[in-house]
Amino acid sequence: MTRNKLHYVFGLCLMVIGFLLMLSWVKPFAIGALRVKKVDPLADVRLTVPDTAFAELDSLQRDSTFQKVDSLAKVVRRGCPIGITCIEDYSPDSTGIRNFVRALSHIKDQHNAVRIAFYGDSFIEGDVFCGSLRDTLQSVFGGEGVGYVPLTSEVAGFRTTIKHQFENWKTYSLISKKDSTVTVELGPVGFSFVPQEENWVEYKPTHHRFLKTFNTIKLYYKNQGHASVEYTLNDTITSTEELKTSNKLQEWTHKGKNIEAVRLAFLQPDSLNLFGASFESRSGVYVDNFSMRGNSGIGLYKIDENMYKDFNRYRDYKLIILQYGLNVVLEDSMNYGRYAHGMIKVVNKLKSVYPKASILLMSVSDRSSNTSGEYKTMKAIPIMRNAQRLVAERTGIVFWDLYEAMGGENSMVKMTEGKPALAAKDYTHLNFKGGRRLSGRMAKSLLYELEKYNKRHRK
Repeated sequence: MTRNKLHYVFGLCLMVIGFLLMLSWVKPFAIGALRVKKVDPLADVRLTVPDTAFAELDSLQRDSTFQKVDSLAKVVRRGCPIGITCIEDYSPDSTGIRNFVRALSHIKDQHNAVRIAFYGDSFIEGDVFCGSLRDTLQSVFGGEGVGYVPLTSEVAGFRTTIKHQFENWKTYSLISKKDSTVTVELGPVGFSFVPQEENWVEYKPTHHRFLKTFNTIKLYYKNQGHASVEYTLNDTITSTEELKTSNKLQEWTHKGKNIEAVRLAFLQPDSLNLFGASFESRSGVYVDNFSMRGNSGIGLYKIDENMYKDFNRYRDYKLIILQYGLNVVLEDSMNYGRYAHGMIKVVNKLKSVYPKASILLMSVSDRSSNTSGEYKTMKAIPIMRNAQRLVAERTGIVFWDLYEAMGGENSMVKMTEGKPALAAKDYTHLNFKGGRRLSGRMAKSLLYELEKYNKRHRK
């Protein structure tokens, strides 16, 4: 008589189900060009409950409103000259860029410094983009110096616009892992640098025009103890100064001439937090690079508004540029309503803490992924670009379409595989040549806005 083995089948089914449930805990990963997606054995039976808090933005994203925003973009760019990616102004009275271009218009009469705060992610780190933008604007309006520099940096050896070395620091940021035993206030850029025993940081200028020497050196800090700064100029002259004790952000300044090196060390640093340094000169344009690798931009909302305001009391920014999105787009996600909702809150906060600045949201760049052995634009990129345009429209600020300035669909493939190559082999980031080309297009757009302003006000 044959033995009944039906229970083996049942047992095998349980093993397969158990194995699939175990796989559902494994996050998506890639091995070379092979991408392994997340396993979800319950996907067909799970009920999806819509998130009512973001339902409006999500539904708008799919159909009618994005079409309306696209149409509105065509209207606001009407009359734009061929060869320029014009800035789209979504402010109620079409004055979204006025604070910035008005400051540029008077820069030579009033001998002022016009500062730009450029917030972004790894796309702009190392001054790949900002360095050329700064160089172009300083060649037109004057200015000598690289502007803001952090105390420590993951890309210090990569950056070519300043030489930077350091030792014995702890660095905290918006995106670093939280240590529940440590309470550190983050600065206006999202970083806090805490000096340890035997700390030092050294900066030297480079061979780039406008960056060959230091003249004015600044530090931004909070000191609630008795800390002091010891600074050595040109490897020879060492001086020490006490830092102000206050619960507000402070600025320390040293004015010199043709300084070729500065080494800083902080004594009795127990109650000292530093937020950054700056190298500048007389009047002109300064582009402060506030890059943070892995940042989505949403975390800027967490920074205390008084920190922003105290920083702006010293810097007096005329233009805030926001470049984000690359760290949010996913290959198989087409829904960015939640992200747009978060960025609307960020932009509205920045409008309140930088009241005399124009705010420009720069769209996500093109980014490619390998699909069936061929690199193509990720499907989520134009959707993210539209979500960002919607953020600009809802907050009444100006928008610059980097995706279009690059050439649109598959432009990153062309930049990566072209000769000369203008982008890195990750099909995501620019190299210095690519940064120079695209920042030149942004500079052209900003100068076109200045030209329009001057025509209107100097008839």
